[in-house]
Amino acid sequence: MPGSTVRNGLKVPSVYQAGYDRTCALNPHLADQYIKHTCIGDPLADAVIDSLAPFSPGEVNRFIKAGMQQDVEVLADAPRLLRDFFDSIESPPEWFDPAILRGGYRAFHSYSDLFIPAFFVATLQNASTLIAKAFYASGRTMSGFGPRRVRQNTRHFIEIMLPGALDRQGDGWKLSVRIRLVHAQLRRLIRDQGNWDEEVFGTPLSAAHMALASANFSATTLRQAERLGAEMDEEMRRGYMHAWRYASSLIGTPEFFLFEGDEGETHELYRIATSCEPPPSDESVVIANALVNALPKIAGKTELAEHQAFLSRTYRVSRALLGDDLADQLQFPQCETKGLLGRMRLLRQVHAMSHKLAPNIAQKWRGNNFVFLLEASMLDDLRYRLPDHLQANMATPW
Repeated sequence: MPGSTVRNGLKVPSVYQAGYDRTCALNPHLADQYIKHTCIGDPLADAVIDSLAPFSPGEVNRFIKAGMQQDVEVLADAPRLLRDFFDSIESPPEWFDPAILRGGYRAFHSYSDLFIPAFFVATLQNASTLIAKAFYASGRTMSGFGPRRVRQNTRHFIEIMLPGALDRQGDGWKLSVRIRLVHAQLRRLIRDQGNWDEEVFGTPLSAAHMALASANFSATTLRQAERLGAEMDEEMRRGYMHAWRYASSLIGTPEFFLFEGDEGETHELYRIATSCEPPPSDESVVIANALVNALPKIAGKTELAEHQAFLSRTYRVSRALLGDDLADQLQFPQCETKGLLGRMRLLRQVHAMSHKLAPNIAQKWRGNNFVFLLEASMLDDLRYRLPDHLQANMATPW
């Protein structure tokens, strides 16, 4: 495949050239910014990872854990760049207002049963882009590591939406920063051990892809939850977007792409980003189907019949939310989805009515459902380890 070209003064990796040409007619400024960032990683986090290269994996993990836990004594032995990194994110940005988050918490906890599948479908949408190529290189999603990755993603999402979780000592804060460092380490490993041509594909796990994923987990997930039956007022929407604006900044999404938490502008970013991206690749097909097939195991569906029924429902809902075009490109099974979302919204209205007529029963239903989501997402521990090898089956568990 030919290498990158220069268009409108921008370096355009070859795989993006057709999409960029098409997207310039839709929103040239945003298309330019997206393509520019396909050739950028995370300069701050990447420099931190480079500074840790001389240390053993055990020492690296000890230093990162110390940074998370604010252990000054251990951090004193860490590279200056790692200490500066934690200093730079120690306090939230001036725009962050914890009071705004309350509406987002109310939205999530009122409709947690709808937000989780909406979030999962957003993960599938991410997998339909070149993000999949980087994770395919690690083999982590296709193998027995698939369920753990889904659990990690889901736990991060749930933690962000728990009161206090984005405080400096909260798990939502720590998991967001961990993701940023993991991505930087994966970039380094892919460049050192992987078969990646940056002239063709741009930077692995680029700043553009962080922006796309952040848009998906915020504005797109919000709208997918609404399609499933969530009814949210402006305060709830604003609070949800505010939580993800801060989490996205911790993950390393450039400030330019956060749009002050504006839902409409963030959704426009998703539209432009996916228009710039090439069509789903073979890696996207493998990753997306591996993610779906991990869910029955996570849900504890061990009997063959219930396993297959759960898998079938997951594919149906995913196809309904993704649309037939994208579902077909991901080679999802053909199934009838006409009227499915309408029936799901009606069911949710029945639940809402039951809350008014029999609040104790409805509260118990919601509580049991949320407990299931928490249990399904729980891991044996909260690790701060970074991958020490690109191939998951050769790396220390992380």
